[in-house]
This record gives sequence, C-alpha cells and structure tokens, in this order.
Amino acid sequence: MLLATLEATADGILVVDRAGKIARYNKRFASMWRIPAMILEARDDDRAIAHAIRQLRDPDAFISKVRELYADPHAESFDVLHLIDGRIFERYSIPQFVDGEPVGRVWSFRDVTDRVAAEEALKQSRATLAEAQQIAHLGSWSMDFTTNEVRWSEEIYRIYGLTEGVDKPVPFAQFDHPDDAAIVRRATEESKKVRKPFNIDHRILRRDGSVRWVQERGDFFFDRHGQPLRSVGTMIDITDRKEAEQQLARHAHYDSLTELPNRTLLTDRANQAIAYSDRHKRPTAVLFLDLDRFKNVNDTLGHSLGDALLKAVAGRLKRSVRAVDCVARLSGDEFIIVLTDLPNSQAAMKIAQKIVNETGRSYVVSGHELFTTASIGISMYPADGHDVETLLRNADTAMYKAKERGGNNFQFFAPEMHAVAVKRLSLENELRNALRREEFLLHYQPIASLRTGEIVAAEALLRWRHPNLGLRLPDEFTSIAEDAGLIVPIGAWAVRAASEQMKTWQRQGIAPARISVNISPRQFAEPHFIKMVAGVLRATRVNPACLEIELTETGIMADVKRSVRIIHQLATMGVRTAIDDFGTGMSSLAYLKQLPVSSLKIDRQFIRSLESDSFDASVVGAMLNVAHNRRLQVVGVGVETQMQREVLRRMGCDEMQGHLLSAPLPASELQRLLEQKPAAQTDAV
Repeated sequence: MLLATLEATADGILVVDRAGKIARYNKRFASMWRIPAMILEARDDDRAIAHAIRQLRDPDAFISKVRELYADPHAESFDVLHLIDGRIFERYSIPQFVDGEPVGRVWSFRDVTDRVAAEEALKQSRATLAEAQQIAHLGSWSMDFTTNEVRWSEEIYRIYGLTEGVDKPVPFAQFDHPDDAAIVRRATEESKKVRKPFNIDHRILRRDGSVRWVQERGDFFFDRHGQPLRSVGTMIDITDRKEAEQQLARHAHYDSLTELPNRTLLTDRANQAIAYSDRHKRPTAVLFLDLDRFKNVNDTLGHSLGDALLKAVAGRLKRSVRAVDCVARLSGDEFIIVLTDLPNSQAAMKIAQKIVNETGRSYVVSGHELFTTASIGISMYPADGHDVETLLRNADTAMYKAKERGGNNFQFFAPEMHAVAVKRLSLENELRNALRREEFLLHYQPIASLRTGEIVAAEALLRWRHPNLGLRLPDEFTSIAEDAGLIVPIGAWAVRAASEQMKTWQRQGIAPARISVNISPRQFAEPHFIKMVAGVLRATRVNPACLEIELTETGIMADVKRSVRIIHQLATMGVRTAIDDFGTGMSSLAYLKQLPVSSLKIDRQFIRSLESDSFDASVVGAMLNVAHNRRLQVVGVGVETQMQREVLRRMGCDEMQGHLLSAPLPASELQRLLEQKPAAQTDAV
C-alpha cells in the first residue's frame, strides 16, 4: 500500500533512515534525477548524492542543506533547486517519527520548470508591454502553525500593497475580500480535510481600499496525529488577466467599437420585446438603420475617422430613444433599434423622425466636420412578422426603399416592397452565371513574419469581375450568395483555385509556406465539406500542410460538437485551420482547447486601437497568452502603421497582415513580390 501511494504521486519521493541511507523511493524520483536503477536498488546513498549534485548549479548549497537537516532530525525544509540543464525543482523535507522519535526523513521533489518558465515569460512581457498590460508576478509564503510565524517573499508585499521591513507578515485572511472570504475559507478547510493542495482565484482588499484578484495555491503538512504543522504556497496577482477576461467576455455580447449590443444580445432583447408585446398587446417596432454614403468617409479620410464617426452616431442613437429601448450595431454602418411598449405605429414614426434629424446634424471628429444621414426601415410586430429574423428582414427591405428615395428618411415595411427582393433575385441569377462564366478570380494578400519580415503566407480573397459593374468586392455580393446557397460552389471554386495557384508557385520555387482560404459558415455547415477539401487536395496534389482553412467564430459556434469533429478531420488530413476575426465574439474561447486549430487571426478592430487604447492592448496580450499556451500561431490583421507593427512584435505576435505590408494583389503582382529576395521583403515590412 505504501509503495502504491508513493508511485501515485506526481512528485519525486525519497525516504531515508536517520543515518541518511536510502529506505524507499518512487519511480518519479529516479526519473527526475536520472539516477541509474542499480545505484538506487543498492541503496547507495553516497553514489546517489554524487550523481545528483553533478546536475546542480550550486552543489555546495545542496550538500550544506542536507548536512544541516541530518544534524537536526526534527527540522523541516523547503527550497528551490536549479539544475544545469535548466530544470527547476522545489524541494521539501520533513522528518519521520515513530513514537515521537525521529527515525528518518522524507524528501519530496516537484518539477516546477514549466511553471517557473511561464512566470518568467510573464515578467519579460511586463518589461516590454504598455503599462496597462502589467503582468502578475509570483510570490511565495509559508505559515508555521506551531509558532504562528508567517513568512512572505518580496512579491507578496507588492501584491498586498505593503512595505517589506515596515509591515509585518500576517495571515492572509484579514485581507480577503468580504464577498470571497467564505469561499477561501472553504477551499483551505477542504484542502486540510482531504490532504490535497488548494488552488483558488479570489479577491483581496488592500489597506488603501483597492481590490485585486489573486491566484493562490497552497498545501498543508501534518504531524503523525494528523494535525497541520505548516502550510506553504504561492500567490500571483492576476488582476490584469481577470479584467482582460471580463473584457473578452463582454465582446461576446457587445460591439467593441461602439459598446452597443451586438447581434447576439440584440436577438435576446428583441425576443424579450416580442414576449412583452404578446403579454400586454402593445406593438414592438424594429428599426433597421444604415448610414448614407458612409463608405465615402472611409475611402476618403480613412478607417480611423470612420470608426470615430460610428461611435458618435451610436451616442446620438442612444440619446434619441428611451431607456427601455435597445440600440445595437449589426455590422459596419448598420444599426438596429428595437422600440418596445409602444402605443401605436405613430409613436415609432416620431422616434424614427427624431433619429433622422439627430443623425443628420454635423459631427466634429478629430478636427474634421463630417456629415452623414440615415436611411431607416421600420417593421412592426405583429403586423410585419412574428419572429426576430422576419422583422429584421422586412425592416431591411424597408430600409432599401428609404435608400431608393434618396436617403435621410424612413419607410415602413409594406408587402409591395417585394421589388427589393426581385432585385436581389436578379443579382442572385447573375451570381449563378458568374460561376458558369468564370467571372470570379482571387487576389492574394501577403502575410509576413514579424520576426524576419519574410512573406510566409498569403490569404486568398474573392473578387467578381461583373460584366457591367466592374470588379466587385465580397461585401457587395457574398451575403446574397450566402442566402441563396451559392456560397458553397463559389467557396469550393476558391479552395481549388487557391490550391492550384499554390501548386504553380511551388513549381516555380517561390511559394510561401501556406495559403489561406476563407470558408463561410454556410459552406462549413455543408455535409460534404470535408469531401470537397479532400477532393481538391487529390486533384491539385498540393501538400495538405500548405492549405489553411479560415473559419469565423460564428461558423464554429453554430454547432460546436460538429465543428470540433470537422476540425479534427481536417487536422487528420494535415490541413491547417485558423480562426478568423478572433476576439470579436470570444464564445469559442471556452472550446479552444478542444479545437486543433493552427492559428488565430486577431481582428483588425483590436489592432487599430493598440496605439490609443491601453486596455485593448491588454486584451490583445491576453489573447496572445491564450494562443501561445496552446502553441498556436497568431496573426495580427489590419496592420496599417509602423507603430502597430512594433507593438505586435514586442508583444510576441508571430505574423502580420495588412496594408502596411501590402494590399490584396492579383496573383501575378504577388508573384513578383515573392520573387524578390527575402531582404527586400523585410524592407517592405
């Protein structure tokens, strides 16, 4: 039973008699110290110690501690050993007693290399990141229950906001946050009861009134009567991490730019409004708002000013409605307003007119006077639909009617607005012909290593050569293709075309390491998706490791179990998988360790604010830590400035993509870039 117990522990255990001779040991001890079995089996403690000290950076201190403890059979010890090969062990030593007399000693060794390495990595990060992204440090503590002596490392003083040499170490309980004190007490009592270490995150209350989050780990040591003699442990200040996690969780329901509810939260609020209407027989209105000519602001003045304008519009929308109403940002310059508990449609009309008036007033943004107007479509529950999607669709249709009338107005949905649907159907038919007539092509945006500057990958981006309208970007037609199911054959064409291009570059000896292809949620949900990818690989004979499938969080989270299975199948085939726009939803964060993805692409909205928003920088740092802990590559998307690149480089981001490096290019133009020497590519970055 004793042997089984020794083997069951993850620590290396060595038991010696009072003379220091080896009495027992477990396999973990032998493997940690790499001591030949013949030495241990012979109970040759001199040779065992000699073998051990040859591995230590400070063998003299090791021998000194051993002699000190053997000279005092009642003494206990805890210290840390550094090995020449870089490993780090925590060493515990407690005496063994029989009838109150010491008969030997138990040495326990715990390999903490990975933990210390992680802590050191955090410390290094703190030296290079912005002040708002300070990383927690590790502190150690011990408490002797026989003498009530408490010992703190220097870091514990910093965590509690105290001064070493002035403030006396005391039990932590008096600093526990009142709301967490019972939780901490239960954790420590349970640890003593079951004789297992405790590990708990909780809040502390400093003397200055500030609240910090800590991760506390500890263990207890007992006498032969089962009474606790001593406790030891570590503590890390994880306040920054907790705040970042809370911010990430907020992104699951709120738009990070405007801080308005996103589509997920909007759907929930709209369903609540519908339920309220059913109970009280009062109508609900759904307003679909799109800014007029907003694209001109982005194209002329840049995305930064465009984002600032969107934030200003969001503020006016919130001030234009009641507290019970919901204002959400759907995407881009599209906003949804849900008006509940209305007496009639006239009330919705008055609010819509107020919004039109408010949004039409001039905006002063970064010294620029900007103008924009709004087109609003209104659908009413229950007259225009009995569910959220129908109401949104009909409000969207009415909004297009407002656009057709010049914008800067609102329109109620009416059944005759089916003309809009007819127009969309016409575009859908053109899309079908486009595939048959080979009007689609791919442009490629390079991805470069932040360490070397070399182009290591390219993202394939879909374009449509419309016979009358010229080159069209995906935003102008993919939503229609998605609704019509055309995105599936179009997406399959894109995967094959990108793979064929990769094969061409490989034959020319200039190919990047991988090529990425975006896959829509609709295509990812197709039953034959894996079969399609496998067929492309067979037909093009491209190495699967050179193909990367980019998936959105929305597509993954639509059916988590299926997503995990499909991504595992892709990994088995050798195909890489990336999560695109990572951080915008964060709902996949809890499932990240189940997904064998290869890389994460941090959404451009975080990259844009790196220079101005220290908290967003902290969020990006948290995402990098999560990704690198999973050994994932991280790509910063939408890098437009040298400062953004340098911040990402210092944070440890692996790769970058964006206009600072290059806009999306036709294959022939990217080929010329790939043919350049790596040094030229580095200069370009």
